[in-house]
Parts: sequence; structure tokens; C-alpha cells
Amino acid sequence: MIRGDRSLWLKTANFGKPKYLRSDQIYFYTKKKSWNQQLDAIRRVRPKALVLPRSLSHHQIPPSVGLVTVEDTFAAFWRLALWNWKQCSPRVIGITGSAGKSTTTEMTASILKRKWSMIKTQGNLNTYSFLPSYLVRLSPGHRILLLEMGMKSLNNIARQCRVVRPEIGAVTNVGEAHVGSLGSLDRVVRAKQELIDGMRPGGILFLNADDPRSRKLSTHRFRGIVRTFGIRNPADVRAHSVRYTARGMEFRVRLDKMDYVFRIPVFGVHNVYNALVAIGIARALHVPIRDIQEGLARFQPPKMRLQFVAGRGGRTLINDAWNANPTAMMEGLKVLKHVAGGRPAVAVLGDMLELGGLSRWAHQQVGRFVAKITPDWLVTVGKDAREIGRTAVSHGMNPSRVRHFSSREGAARFLQQLPRNAVIYFKASRKLHFEKLVRQLRAP
Repeated sequence: MIRGDRSLWLKTANFGKPKYLRSDQIYFYTKKKSWNQQLDAIRRVRPKALVLPRSLSHHQIPPSVGLVTVEDTFAAFWRLALWNWKQCSPRVIGITGSAGKSTTTEMTASILKRKWSMIKTQGNLNTYSFLPSYLVRLSPGHRILLLEMGMKSLNNIARQCRVVRPEIGAVTNVGEAHVGSLGSLDRVVRAKQELIDGMRPGGILFLNADDPRSRKLSTHRFRGIVRTFGIRNPADVRAHSVRYTARGMEFRVRLDKMDYVFRIPVFGVHNVYNALVAIGIARALHVPIRDIQEGLARFQPPKMRLQFVAGRGGRTLINDAWNANPTAMMEGLKVLKHVAGGRPAVAVLGDMLELGGLSRWAHQQVGRFVAKITPDWLVTVGKDAREIGRTAVSHGMNPSRVRHFSSREGAARFLQQLPRNAVIYFKASRKLHFEKLVRQLRAP
């Protein structure tokens, strides 16, 4: 420690986020942001203490700010996070999967927060590098640590599990997401397997009974309880009587030899699967069924996941633009078809990235599905998405109802000419920023 009070009590730690710096924090320098940007925030806010690399000059730091120098600030942040983790004893829940993990995490949180104080994953900050930012926020009063466990490479989930050892785990499904970075679907299965292998003995694991690829996951070495969820096949948490309502989905689940009705304020059968995971986790924690029903009914879906937006001229926009893979895109198209009813249904689909050698096959798969559900218009944007339109036409869709654009701007001009009562669905990979297209078409 270069200067400052060693007995100083610090409320929170901040690693490399000068925008959110507060005066009661200890701030850790990051090389991922410019030093001038960080220094400006430090001078303006004057946090209690600052952790800098020894190689960086600290002469411009206000004298009232405590100062610690280390070789590696991220390693120091990890040490602080692990120390804090050892002072706390929350029950750890880990949720992974190729699709639906964010929504499932939020549904689970919507239920559990009614009963316990918790720390949970924020947004899509769900890989190993973000784990210390959650551990450092824990206090003895937090009873639940709810983690969405994402990855872009093998061993990422395993590294998370080595630290926190989840007591309850769930794999929503195993699909094509990240197959480009991992190299094959078999490696995607291996990545999800890391959660199962990393859980603590005596834990409870939830697996999808309806997902063929989830059957490739091995539970032979798992020393705990395996429970299943599903709709089509027998499962421990099984939905039936699934139906669309004016505001979302309604379904029944048999629990403790009785049937219970659940409602969620989001559309799509895939969201029923997400809710089944949340129900299973909540029951494993002995949450009363009434609290589960209320928690799901009050669930607030994450932004850009089947988010309904009022469009210009009475159009309805469905913003599902957070990210895309073929499974999620086809589920969203089902929602479009159901919600549109007799109104013109328009599918605006962009490139699905990170699919590697499966890219052409994946876009063709979506094209075949589009031809099957026959929306009134198909609009594609991007080099790879052109294959969706080609395949849809080759499988019977009227070519006069298919348009392709190389840019969002061209698509926006065309969409503004469509009927004013149209329902327009938007889906593409994150890099295409389809939310900007939605913004152009939304009502003022």
C-alpha cells in the first residue's frame, strides 16, 4: 500500500468501469479502457482507494485517494473476490444452455427474489472473466448466487464451477450457438458437460427430456439427483395443456399429485420450457407453488427477447434481435405466426454468425421452415441470410414475397411501405444490430 488507511471500510469494488465509479468504492485499473478516461473519473469522484499496476505513474492521483500498487490488477481483483466469497455461504445455482439461459435465469430470479436476497448475472456478462464481479458483491445476507454460465471456448464453464461448485444446475438445451468458435456440435456438448461435472456432490441437475442433443450429456459420474423437464416426453416437471393467451402463455404442470396452472407474460412454447426449469429449481428449494405462480406471472423479460414494440402506423414490431441461432430463430417465427393471426406476418431475418462450417446448413434449415409457415413477407439482410430466402423459394415460397437487402437502411425503406397493420418480427446475430432497425420503425 503506497498511501491510505489500512483499516478503511470499503463498501464495494469496481473493476474497470469508470462510468459507474462511486466514492465508497475501491477502483481497480483496467488496461481495456484508456487511462485518461479512468483518471478523469477518479479525479471527479475520488473513490476511497485505487489499485494500479506498479508500472503506471500515480502522481496525478488526488492525495485523498488511498493507493495500492500491484503487478496485475485483474489478479488482485480475483484475490479480493475469492476472499469475499469465502466469507459468504450462498446456495449456488448454475444455468447454461445454447438458447434460453438468460430468460431462464431471469424467470428463476423473479421467483426466488420474493423469498431471498440474491446476487445474479447481469445482462450477458456470463463468462469466467465476469465471475469475480459477482463474488465481490456478495455479503453474508445474500442467500442465493444465481449464475448464467456462458462460454465461447471449452473449459470456461469448468473454471467457473471450480470456484463456485453449483448446488443446483440446469442445461436448457444443446444447440448450434457458438459452434463456430468451438468447432463442432460434439464440442458444444462437451462445453455443457462441464457444468454437470463441476457440480458439488448431492446436487440437483435439470435436463431437457425433449432435446435430442441433451441426451448426449453424461450423468454417469454425477453424484446427485437428476431431474428432467419437458412437454412431449415423460419428465419430472412436465407441462401440458399449453396454449397462447392474449398476453403470453398458459400451461399446466402436475406437482405433488395435483395440477397447477402457470402463466408467463411472454409468447412461445420455448419460453414454457424456460419456465419449467425455473419451476423445477424453485421446487428444489421448497418454494411454495403460489409464490412460483406469482413470480412467473410478474416476470419481466430481458430486452430484445421477443419484446413487443408499437410501430409506426399501427404496426406491431417484435424485437427478438439480441442474438440468433437456427433453433431460436425458428421458435421466434412460430411466435410471429401465432401472434399475427389474420394480420400480415413479416419475417425480417439477418445473418446468423458464429456457426462455422454449419452456417450454410443452418440458414437453409431456417429457409425450409419459413416456407413451411408461409409468412406474408420474408425480408433478409446480410450476406449469409440470403441463403434463407433462396431456400424458402426453392421449397415453395412465392418469390415475389421475398426481398433481400445488404443493409438495414434498405430493409427499413421497404418495411415502411408494408401494410399498417402488419406484425413484423426481427431476428439476427448481435453484430447486425437489428435493434437499430426496430428503432427506425417504432412509433414516435
